[in-house]
Amino acid sequence: MTKRDDDFFVGYAPSPVTDRRFFLAAGLALTAGAAGLAAVVAKLQRPPGPGSWDMTVRDWTGVITAKPYAMLRTADLDGSPRMVLLSCLGKCGVAALIGAYEAQTVRIKGSLIARGRHAMIAVPELEPDWIAPSPAVDAGALGFPKPEFITDVDLAGEILDSKCWFGAMRPSEGKGHKACASLCIKGGIPPAFFARDTKGRQALMILTDDAAAHGPELLPYVADPVRVKGRVSRWGDLLLLNAPVRQIKRI
Repeated sequence: MTKRDDDFFVGYAPSPVTDRRFFLAAGLALTAGAAGLAAVVAKLQRPPGPGSWDMTVRDWTGVITAKPYAMLRTADLDGSPRMVLLSCLGKCGVAALIGAYEAQTVRIKGSLIARGRHAMIAVPELEPDWIAPSPAVDAGALGFPKPEFITDVDLAGEILDSKCWFGAMRPSEGKGHKACASLCIKGGIPPAFFARDTKGRQALMILTDDAAAHGPELLPYVADPVRVKGRVSRWGDLLLLNAPVRQIKRI
């Protein structure tokens, strides 16, 4: 038999040189491939949005309402009257806590959640002094205006919870956020309709049901692609989409 000088594997001996070279090259190639694939997948994802939650708790003053959802009309954001939605610190609304303060001038405590011109204040609802009267506020300058009808629409998009979309959580859209969005809306967070067209134009509108708050019947449509027929109105610096559930269809 002819003697050969080929490497031979022995479990307790050092790995042959050819094997070490192969596994080193294969490991580097797999690492580079995984990194490249991750970069491609990340690039294909939609940006999570520029929203943020400043956890600093401060005082805010203005006129408050619970209809259709808890809101404060305040000049404390940028000096001009702004419509700011309200929520608790968790997945719940605070409309039921406003009571006798409805349409009154108040001082509330809370932290700001903001995305562009959209804003929400998360209040520490378990603290008894989170809301108090504030007679020094000019109610005339901050009174809620009447909604102004803009147009009838037939739009495709997604129903989501406004708190997460504003910046409480990212990403705040799609199937991956369905459970969270459903819990937030069920708890009283104002639902919103997010529409985006093929040209990249997008709009967020707060959903109402004949000018009232939506109830749990909206939940089956949350985070699914839907088509909505309704009436768009401008309420201060907010867009409202009045669309009863019967006018919402899955795509």
